[in-house]
Parts: sequence; C-alpha cells; structure tokens
Amino acid sequence: MRKAAPVLACALALGAAALLGRAADAQQFKMPRVDLDYDKQADFTSFKTYSWKDNEPVATTPGMHARIVWYVERELEKKGLKKSKQGPGDLLVRYYAKKQTSLQGTPNQEQTTLPGGAGQLTTTVDFQKVLEGTLLIELQRSSDAVAVWRAATEYKSIDTQRIDAETASAVRLLMGKYPPPKS
Repeated sequence: MRKAAPVLACALALGAAALLGRAADAQQFKMPRVDLDYDKQADFTSFKTYSWKDNEPVATTPGMHARIVWYVERELEKKGLKKSKQGPGDLLVRYYAKKQTSLQGTPNQEQTTLPGGAGQLTTTVDFQKVLEGTLLIELQRSSDAVAVWRAATEYKSIDTQRIDAETASAVRLLMGKYPPPKS
C-alpha cells in the first residue's frame, strides 16, 4: 500500500500537468467569442421569409458589401428562410461591419555567451499588420421593426488574402446561433 501512494501522486501530477498544457493551448487557439441577444418571447418558427432593411452598403468596399450580403443570404437559406420576392419579409436583415488595421508584435529573446563566460541578452520584436474586423448581424420583426435576434463577433486576420475567408467564417459562426435555443 505504501508503494502505491508515490505512484498515485506521480500519476496525479502528470495528469495535472497535461490539463494545464491543454488549458494553455486552448487559451492560445480559442474560438472567437459570439455575443448573442434575442427576444425570448419571439416565436422564431413563425418567421419564414426575410428582406434587407437597408440598401446602403455598410462595408468599406462595394465588393465586401456584396460578399457579406451573399454569405448572410446563403446562411439564412440554410436555416429555411426564403428571400421575399415582393414587399418586406417576416424578418428585416441588416448588418454592421467595421475594419481597422493595427500592428501586432511577437517578441523574441535570445542569449548569447561570449568567450570568458559573459553573456548578452537581446530582444527583438517582429511586427505584422493585422486586420481586425467586427461584424454584427441583426434580424428585426418587420411588423414593428423591433430587433428579435442579434449576434456579433470580432475576428483577426494577418493575411489580407484571407480576409474574405475570415469574413465568411464569421458569418457562419454568427448564423450558427440562429434560431436561438428555446427558453
């Protein structure tokens, strides 16, 4: 019995170290946060059609506006909603988008040992341009123009060639929260 205690303690220590390692990995590669707000009294099964509330482009370029509209419409269709051919649909759709460019630095430290035992510590920082985007999608009941569902997220991209794919992923992530869970 006395020999089992050190083995058990070692196993617990290794398990705790593995969990801490996984927690550190999860912090480094966490999923984007989605802020969700919806009317808990709304009957989301009654909404069958949609139309766009605003025709004004919100995105910074007409091409990005067209892609966001296309991504949102594609996701709404997957949810069983049809675009209204005449007049307003059951839901009015609108989105808000914001983009900004910033710099992100990654520090690196290196220690060199000189002859005679003296050492030198150097620190360098590698900078990259990062595109940061915020996307909010809102669905309003057309009968009274009251928001019944709203979801928002922030996302980053260091590759300007991937911003389109990042935006498509953000729309999928947000629309994955529609319809909301039943209360």
